[in-house]
Amino acid sequence: MTNGEILGNKLYELRKQAGLSQEAFAEKLGVSRQAVSKWECGASMPDTDNLITIANLYDISLDELIGRPAPEKTEKTDAQEEYEDEDDKEDAEAEAYYSDDGTPADKKRKTLRILHALPYPIFATAVFLLWGFLLDGWGIAWTVFITIPVYYSVLECVRTKRLSPFAYPVFITFVYCILGMQWDLWHPCWILYITIPIYYAAASATDKRK
Repeated sequence: MTNGEILGNKLYELRKQAGLSQEAFAEKLGVSRQAVSKWECGASMPDTDNLITIANLYDISLDELIGRPAPEKTEKTDAQEEYEDEDDKEDAEAEAYYSDDGTPADKKRKTLRILHALPYPIFATAVFLLWGFLLDGWGIAWTVFITIPVYYSVLECVRTKRLSPFAYPVFITFVYCILGMQWDLWHPCWILYITIPIYYAAASATDKRK
């Protein structure tokens, strides 16, 4: 059966269900009865404008009108539902973080907002210059810039009450550079990097328990 015949049968069935004659149906569309007859027998097909008008007339979708199957709904896996639930939870936490409700927790949120709004990169730059000029520590003072992502990750950990957001690899790099440049402990302090996967495994487990 051709697409024209399938559509024709559908048009015929809809017209009969609506109790319309070909003449009455043609009048509603502003076309001739012969055109309607050709559509229903599959000799021709309505143009796009007429298809839209017909769909609106019968209060159905174009997909239903032309016989296209509706997309199947796929069942969400437990992992997908858990992921969406976690997203919703984080959205709710973020909304609470930026709202003032007068509760004791509101003081904590205000403090976090103030700390987050502080221009920490400017503070780090000031420390770098003071360390360099006053203590002649240019060779090591630059490490203070490594603390910038660490600072913001700590605030995120406090806000979300989770350990995973902490920029642990960056923190380890800062510690490693200080130990290496200040006390020449490049070896064996490189072993600190081995603790990175251990930290995130423990942080992930702790966050899930919470």
